[in-house]
Amino acid sequence: MTSPDWFVRLVPALLLAVAFLAAPAHGHLPAAGSDATAAVRRSEQRYQIPAVQLLTADGRAQALRPLIDDGRPVVLTFLYTSCTTVCPVTSHVIDEFVRALGPEALQVNVVSVSIDPDHDTVARLAEHARSRGARGTFVTGDPQSSETVQRAFDAWRGDKMNHDAVIFLRAPASPVWVRLDGLVSPRRLLDEYRRLKPA
Repeated sequence: MTSPDWFVRLVPALLLAVAFLAAPAHGHLPAAGSDATAAVRRSEQRYQIPAVQLLTADGRAQALRPLIDDGRPVVLTFLYTSCTTVCPVTSHVIDEFVRALGPEALQVNVVSVSIDPDHDTVARLAEHARSRGARGTFVTGDPQSSETVQRAFDAWRGDKMNHDAVIFLRAPASPVWVRLDGLVSPRRLLDEYRRLKPA
């Protein structure tokens, strides 16, 4: 990626991050119809969860399917810990979404999959989660497993520097995933979560 391309991708993410960080705290999320969410593309997709083994941030080997299918609604994202563009924005959105849920957050399965397994070790993921005060499950693995998961969710872009801002949601036991492409606001994510319907 050339420097101008990198800069073009970075600026919108930083501007949106500033807007989100300036937003009021728990219980007062901005409206979903704000300019920040205007470019978000919503679609409904069916994905086959691949049979891969990953490692959680506490060092446990975990198959992805039961990790996702634990009986709760799931919110799935892809990230890498050294990312300076869309990942911090997406992480902030997830964190604000969880805070807005309050005690109900325990009823949501939040899963974050590393797309940089060469550098995102178990220890690094654990430190990333601690530094954010984030809840949910952070997983890494070998490069092939990471690529397999990304391809299964049509999120593979060939290189971590080219990854997209995308969040996936699914109701328990439903075959349908809600896919949100773009820089989603915490309010939009909360609204989409409230609209999920179990199979």
